[in-house]
Amino acid sequence: MAMYGEFTHRVDDKGRVILPVSMREVLGDKFVIAKSVDSTLKILYLYTRKDWENIIEAAAKIAARDRHKAVYVRLLSASGKDTELDSQNRVLIPIELRNYANLGKEAVLLGYNNRVEIWNKESYHAAHPDDSEISEQVALENADNVAAILEEIPLA
Repeated sequence: MAMYGEFTHRVDDKGRVILPVSMREVLGDKFVIAKSVDSTLKILYLYTRKDWENIIEAAAKIAARDRHKAVYVRLLSASGKDTELDSQNRVLIPIELRNYANLGKEAVLLGYNNRVEIWNKESYHAAHPDDSEISEQVALENADNVAAILEEIPLA
């Protein structure tokens, strides 16, 4: 089941953030938190345990054929941590992962296909300016790019 939506939530002093209902319904009570595979983004991912296991198994097969990629697969695998919701539907983000993602008092949770991305609020808005912050030309180009992607998707 695909996840979608953008939510901004406060990160409390202990590093906990509320997980929106729509995301909880997909992830369940127990899931995996990990570093992004794109280290230039410095964001965190939440995956169901099943999806995480599938990713690690597929990555290990690639690594078995290419020793250079094995280093990255080990880093990816090592970054994953089992986690679960507390009684108030919050996820505790371990300190090393909060530091990696430079999370402050607020975080943006973005549903993206089979995962939740957790962004530093300022980094998210710098990478995704709202319509009032971009020129009309860029807005039209963005709309054209989205339209092109949607045209490629077969609908039943």
